[in-house]
Amino acid sequence: MKPLDLNSLSLFITLYQEGTTQRTALKLNRSQSYVSKSLAQLREELADPLFVRTATGLVPTTYANNIAPKVKEALALMHNALKPELFDPLTLDKVIIHLATPFIIPIGKRLITTIRQQTPAIIELREWNLHTEALLLEDQVDLAVHALKDRPQSIYQKKIMTICGNFKGNRQGEFVKTVIDNYNEHNNICQLVDAEIKPSIIIDNQYLAEQLMDEHFSYGPTNEPEKKNTPTDIALICKATRRNSPKVQWLMDLCAPIVKKSQWP
Repeated sequence: MKPLDLNSLSLFITLYQEGTTQRTALKLNRSQSYVSKSLAQLREELADPLFVRTATGLVPTTYANNIAPKVKEALALMHNALKPELFDPLTLDKVIIHLATPFIIPIGKRLITTIRQQTPAIIELREWNLHTEALLLEDQVDLAVHALKDRPQSIYQKKIMTICGNFKGNRQGEFVKTVIDNYNEHNNICQLVDAEIKPSIIIDNQYLAEQLMDEHFSYGPTNEPEKKNTPTDIALICKATRRNSPKVQWLMDLCAPIVKKSQWP
């Protein structure tokens, strides 16, 4: 027997219940000729007339009466199997998010508070690091926030905003470069604005960077709308195969508005 089309089996059940091709066509929002053609094909595939035409409508054959309950049950099982999984944040065990370094201080507390309002799960919030992409692919990280850039197709990125940069701190001091993993390890973004500047202090801690600004200066994200230097697109990032999962969609909906309201000193 050839593999059967699910639409044909669904049509068979509707015919079985309605008793005429006309009522079946109306219920399925199809033409009567389409129903008749599908029935003819199904008769050939199953090697049985399935229905006998009478003055009162279509009467099912013995074979049709035998298979109808089983086909109806199988279609119901298939329908249930394809339903999206039910999601309740209250049942989560853990939520793991990695943020690019510049976002930890501006939104970390607010993000934790917002997530806690919806779930009692353990919240693990860390800085993006050199292993984050691998952890995303291993389902060890649910969602991340970082610059939109070339990444493997197995990683999904959704752009949510664009930020620009500006100098901050004491321009009479030394230039401090804050290294951001997977972003500026091998380049100095500020040199796109001032090619003469070279870092003499290199750190990888945002909190320390803020402490140094009274004596030195740095280059980082700004909220000043008139500044258009070095625009960088920011994205929500997850494993491509999880992009439509209820948990990831829930986190994206929570994170996006918070990330967009990031404020830098």
